[in-house]
Amino acid sequence: MTELLKKIGIAEPTGTGWLIVAFAFLVALFFTWRFLPHVRRFALKVGWADMPNERRLNREPLPNAGGLAVYAGVVLALVVAAFLRPILVEHVLIQILAILLGGAWLVLVGFIDDQFGLPPLFRLFVQTLAALLLMAVGVRFEAAFGTPLDPVLGFFLTWLWVVGITNALNLMDGLDGLAGGVAYISAMSLLFVSAQFPYWAAGTLVLAALAGAALGF
Repeated sequence: MTELLKKIGIAEPTGTGWLIVAFAFLVALFFTWRFLPHVRRFALKVGWADMPNERRLNREPLPNAGGLAVYAGVVLALVVAAFLRPILVEHVLIQILAILLGGAWLVLVGFIDDQFGLPPLFRLFVQTLAALLLMAVGVRFEAAFGTPLDPVLGFFLTWLWVVGITNALNLMDGLDGLAGGVAYISAMSLLFVSAQFPYWAAGTLVLAALAGAALGF
């Protein structure tokens, strides 16, 4: 069993940390799956929906508040993980909180933009704030292919990554489930990489929660 766990990329198969990661995935999956229908009904009732147009494939109003359910699933999974293994989470808590806070800004701004429309420069400003928050707690590009990066270049690449990925996913809203499917595949792919390195514990937990919530969606 230990050898099997090592082969699939788990850094410490004899420990219990990977069980918390798996549990975070399942909690996010189950909660989002069960909570989403309620969000959908409420969104249709209050008019939080994308109307059919030449850019979209839907022929009837399509709820656009699913991101709130996905984000709620991620938060719940990480809170449960913190309660189950506070020692495991404690040393990466500041990074997890920064990721959640930055994510909350992006989710809220994206939701408001879907309902009312926001100026592109304002969205870019919020995305830049989220990138700066991550860099402030040490979540940034520091090396490429084993070579240390100049701090200014690392700053720029981190900003470009956050802004670029955010807007790339935001553009995948013409087909129902496309953004969620891409998010799930990306999160799982990165999870198998980060799980091999104990010092990427914050990323591993967040990716597990995000993958579970995206799959539940």
